[in-house]
Amino acid sequence: MVRANPDNRLTRPLAELLFLSWGPLQVVAEEFSGLEGAEEVLIFGSWAARYQERHGKPPNDVDVLVVGRPSREDVYDAADRAQQRLGMPVNPVIRAGEAWRQAADPLVRQIQSSPYVAVLVPDGTTPPGQDPEEGKPGDG
Repeated sequence: MVRANPDNRLTRPLAELLFLSWGPLQVVAEEFSGLEGAEEVLIFGSWAARYQERHGKPPNDVDVLVVGRPSREDVYDAADRAQQRLGMPVNPVIRAGEAWRQAADPLVRQIQSSPYVAVLVPDGTTPPGQDPEEGKPGDG
């Protein structure tokens, strides 16, 4: 078995480059962009926690929240395409914009109180608790 040497000073920056170029953030952005009726797309759960450098087991799936009123079929098609590219399950959840903003839904409250990464947001906005430079695939 071949494995990267974690003590090599190039391992971390190269892993980050690969992660940002071909990882879930980029793939989800590409596959979920253009969904009619979607206001925002976020990644939450263990993948978002590891992305924000929270310790834990490596994620074995990607949880995606689509905010708005997109077609369920279009969302699941996007998730299937992302899953094919990533080789890991992509689990989409849809919540209306009002539910996201009002945070009355228990799942929405859980997502908002845990690490999440904004993948696609309306132009000129930054989700609460997010650095404006985070979650922008293709930057840099």
